[in-house]
Amino acid sequence: MTRRRIIGLAGCLTAVIVVLALALTLGGGSKGHAVPEGGSGYGAGAGTVTARRGTGLMDALAPVLEADGGGASTSAPATTSTTASAPPAGGLPASQARAAARLFLVGLGGTRARGNVLRRFALHEWGGVVLEPGNGRSPQQVADLIGAIQGAARGAHHVAPIIAASQLGGDLDAVPVGAPPQAAAADAAGARAAALGEAKALHPLGIRMVLAPDADIAFAGGPWEGLAFSDDPATATGMVSAAVSGWKDGEVAPAPGHFPGEGAASGDPALEAATVGLSLAELKARDLEPFAAVAKHAPAIQLSSATYVAFDGVTPATLLPEVVALLRGELGFDGVIVSGDLAAASLAGGAPVADLAVQAIKAGVDLAWIPGDAADQDAAWRAVVRALRTGEIPTSRVADALRRVSALRAAYGVR
Repeated sequence: MTRRRIIGLAGCLTAVIVVLALALTLGGGSKGHAVPEGGSGYGAGAGTVTARRGTGLMDALAPVLEADGGGASTSAPATTSTTASAPPAGGLPASQARAAARLFLVGLGGTRARGNVLRRFALHEWGGVVLEPGNGRSPQQVADLIGAIQGAARGAHHVAPIIAASQLGGDLDAVPVGAPPQAAAADAAGARAAALGEAKALHPLGIRMVLAPDADIAFAGGPWEGLAFSDDPATATGMVSAAVSGWKDGEVAPAPGHFPGEGAASGDPALEAATVGLSLAELKARDLEPFAAVAKHAPAIQLSSATYVAFDGVTPATLLPEVVALLRGELGFDGVIVSGDLAAASLAGGAPVADLAVQAIKAGVDLAWIPGDAADQDAAWRAVVRALRTGEIPTSRVADALRRVSALRAAYGVR
């Protein structure tokens, strides 16, 4: 740690102590008095689900702690354009900080990219952004939103982020293009036509990837009843395969989910801790059929955030190396593995999203998806950088993930 940095840190600590003392003296510890908190909202921007009151202690210290990437600090250097000339680290295509950021798909709140959101896309070289229902009110507004995000990335000399959308038709579409719900398709030809039509509407807006189609079986009482293509595995398989082809023909990369099938889940994993009570043999007999049919030609597949009795019953599938091994080995999938919603996965055991991001990437996930909580996104990025530095996540694992992501980017014209 440099002498200048030590002096700066000492000065900052002194200032914080003085502020605390004054606050306690003048405010008597009142709940309404804004004093530095032990936690931090540092890095939180638009889309943060829970805003902390006051200024966090780490917020006050952050400028000093992040002045550089050396010394004893456990903070990761910012992935701004100032790191663009950093030499690749251990076989990675970029510095560890930039490489780690490229592993994430992030979300944001609202329909506009306000200043703090754009600053975060300039600060971090995120792998991509996922638009969800609530982000889009019209195609033109979405095009403006995407243009602003891409402009912020270009201005920071980052690689362009992949623009993805959660797009299952009807009210489940992030971008309202008048598409019917996925389940409205009558047959495979209808499923393909619907996907192709949506792709042709989304591609001109800059969208190059969708979290679609839903490849789950529509079990009675399950979370995808009335939304998935069919409750018959053979019918669902044909329609999923056709929809994947439609999206690809429209030059938008589909990422069917939610592997290894969450149609029989006890609830919606996005809303509550949910378990699939089927054995592995039962999954293979029904739920895996649609995924097996598209494994050789889908550019991406999304994992489930549910837990599975077929595995350990307590760990979300998106964190399990055994689930990745099933997809890569038995099904022969070599495309990009997208995690389930990691904020939803945290509902299963309460672990911080940052810890889950490290687990997911270690397990074999190539793109870790964290919706609109900016604090979670920043914490997850820091955790992955630390894990790379310590060797907890092997450099070869990240290099392999980025190789697959780069191939998808090239195939779908993300420049």
